[in-house]
Amino acid sequence: MQALAHYKGLGLALTTVAFWGTLPIALKQVTPNVDVFTIVWLRFTTIALWMWFYLPHKAEGRFFVPLMHRLGHHNEQISRLVASGPYNRKKTLLLILVAALGLGGNFVLFNTSVLYLTASACQIVSQAGPMLLMLGSVLVLHEPMHRIQVLGIPVLLLGFLLFFNQNLGELFSFEGGSGLGVLLGFSASLVWACFGVAQKVLLREMAPQRLLRVLYTFIALGLLPLATPSYLLNLTGPFQALCLAYCCLNTMVAYGCFTRAMACWNTARVGAVLTLTPLATLLFAFFLHLLAPQHFASENLNFLGFVGAFVTVFGACLIAMGSQIFTLFQHHKA
Repeated sequence: MQALAHYKGLGLALTTVAFWGTLPIALKQVTPNVDVFTIVWLRFTTIALWMWFYLPHKAEGRFFVPLMHRLGHHNEQISRLVASGPYNRKKTLLLILVAALGLGGNFVLFNTSVLYLTASACQIVSQAGPMLLMLGSVLVLHEPMHRIQVLGIPVLLLGFLLFFNQNLGELFSFEGGSGLGVLLGFSASLVWACFGVAQKVLLREMAPQRLLRVLYTFIALGLLPLATPSYLLNLTGPFQALCLAYCCLNTMVAYGCFTRAMACWNTARVGAVLTLTPLATLLFAFFLHLLAPQHFASENLNFLGFVGAFVTVFGACLIAMGSQIFTLFQHHKA
């Protein structure tokens, strides 16, 4: 039974990697013709409607045990941040606002970075998200940080430098758009980390399904005044329309697979598998360019760039699995 759960969790995590890995590739086909706010609004509207009308509401009862407690990450600081007695409505609403701004801002900034960076570069920069979430959890929630996780930070930064070795000058001079794209991508990771910290606290009070439904609805409604649905008519043909539809479907499928993987497999292992997303983007971009070069551009990485991608993934893996590696080391030492 455990072996079955292991393979099921692995399969679901790899499916999440495949969908997240192909997302920026599909976005690059759409962003030249449709503005970012409209794309993000449509994606959040789609998943909000899906969560309101498709997912059974009675399933919330199964998720009502706070996720962080179920995963064994109970933290006294989180308990102090949330209401220690009755439900604290004002604090919860403020945290929901922070989480909604963080998640919505992440989508907008990431989608905008796609205009300036290659698909794989977008994913490489997004690996800063787990690092910033870890630092935010340490600073705000006073969660422990192990030496292995600290080691992952310079490894991750080294991977960034190696990956962008061909255009380091552009990154710091903001010439050619690469520097702006990296800044947007890093900003997307930063606001995502804010979302992650707020979510950790909110999951002590709200069921995950209910929280995400509220967040997706708030973001969809908040982006509505900024969206221009008529821009969807700018899509040049069925191919771009399919790419946009895939972006909307991607959010739902990746979310569903990620949630189920977390439910049936070790959290650290899921996190470790998800760090493979940039490599999946590189792989898909390579094969899609071979199949349809008129639609999908090549990545044009040199040897150091490919090495940088692997080093970045290794650093992100150290950050994701640091606590578990430390625990295993302690048990082995004992």
